[in-house]
Amino acid sequence: MGTVVLPWGEDETVSLDLPSSWKLKGVREPEAPPASLDVAEELEKALAAPFGSPPLEEFAGSARTAAIVVDDRTRPTPVHKIAARAVQELESAGLSRDQMTIVIALGTHRDMTEEEIEVRLGKETASSVKVINHRYENPEDLVNAGKSRRFGIPCAFNRDVMNADVVVSIGCIEAHEQAGVGGGYKNIMPGVSGPDPIYKTHAFKFQKPPRISSSGMPKSKCRFRQAVDDCGELIGDKLFIINTVFVRGFVAAVVAGDPIKAHDAGRAIYERMAGIELDGLADIVISDARPLDIDLRVSLKSCFNSSAALKKGGLFICVSCTEEGMGDLRLPDRVPVFAKQAIKAIPLNVLAPLASRINVSPDQAAGTISLLRMLRSFKRMLFLTGMEEGLDTFKNMGMEFFTDKEKLMDRARELMPGGEVLVLPHGGSSFVCWE
Repeated sequence: MGTVVLPWGEDETVSLDLPSSWKLKGVREPEAPPASLDVAEELEKALAAPFGSPPLEEFAGSARTAAIVVDDRTRPTPVHKIAARAVQELESAGLSRDQMTIVIALGTHRDMTEEEIEVRLGKETASSVKVINHRYENPEDLVNAGKSRRFGIPCAFNRDVMNADVVVSIGCIEAHEQAGVGGGYKNIMPGVSGPDPIYKTHAFKFQKPPRISSSGMPKSKCRFRQAVDDCGELIGDKLFIINTVFVRGFVAAVVAGDPIKAHDAGRAIYERMAGIELDGLADIVISDARPLDIDLRVSLKSCFNSSAALKKGGLFICVSCTEEGMGDLRLPDRVPVFAKQAIKAIPLNVLAPLASRINVSPDQAAGTISLLRMLRSFKRMLFLTGMEEGLDTFKNMGMEFFTDKEKLMDRARELMPGGEVLVLPHGGSSFVCWE
């Protein structure tokens, strides 16, 4: 059949020998950004010609306080290359560093450590500007902002963000399993919001996704993205975004300016480069999680991205180095060994409330529902990973994990002796196009 070569971490690759009884349907991957693209140059272009907004220095001209909102370690945004430049722009507008606060848009994720913050922001920026981790469940850190216009969702946001005269949001535009694509107002909701909009929008009944994942879903159809934008606009017209368009693990473009107009411009670039056109579904999908391969929790998002390419009853294989292990997964240590049979037999409308109860985090509850939908629809999910510990919960749900690629492929051949295979070498950075 042949060999496919896939990314393994940042600099390595892994080769998989495909069974001779499988037929290669194709290898589909996003368009590669130009090798010569320089992020610093693209950033300067974006700041010089923002979408729907004056340049940042002018935009912040009358401000006396500023909040710089940055996404956290689970996103590939090169924050260290952008935050320092944003600080300079604010200084040119007359603000001192004592008048600025950097807020880590954690949503419901864990706090970033001091060491992680220093790496993410750069040592000089991290040491010269106040930095805080947003905590969505602490009422003292929140200020009410009213209700969203379309869905009437009550919203509260981080106090430093609400009280700032100007807010600069640094994030990235990439496939997102609930919002269609990330970026724009998403650093505001759920990034620095209170619990109400997070719990409301992460509910399966609210999103009503026609696929397992909403990755790449047009905004006109994506209730989650509509809610993100409606909630985000409640902080007022003081937001200036700087978003990198991220494809195949690299920055493909930088956009800046108005949170809707700049985001729409960046999204158009991303969709053109990262959308995968299919000529039918495959019996087997091999998807590499890169660049969402930092840990198992984030890698599952890449599986959701690629799930639309697989036939019902098909075999799904995920390749991810998972260098940080399980990541910020907060699931029971163990589920019953008969869980895989129960997942297939119990209706989803019964399983969904259970997922909400066993997950302390609403975003993980939403991810669990997506995972349950995959396990119900497909024959099996196999993983080639760099981790061996802490997997009993997932094994009992019907997922299988391998650190040996030959054993992985032996098991895959046993489960699916023949069929058409589709390979997605950058499953974490692409999405299956919508009609």
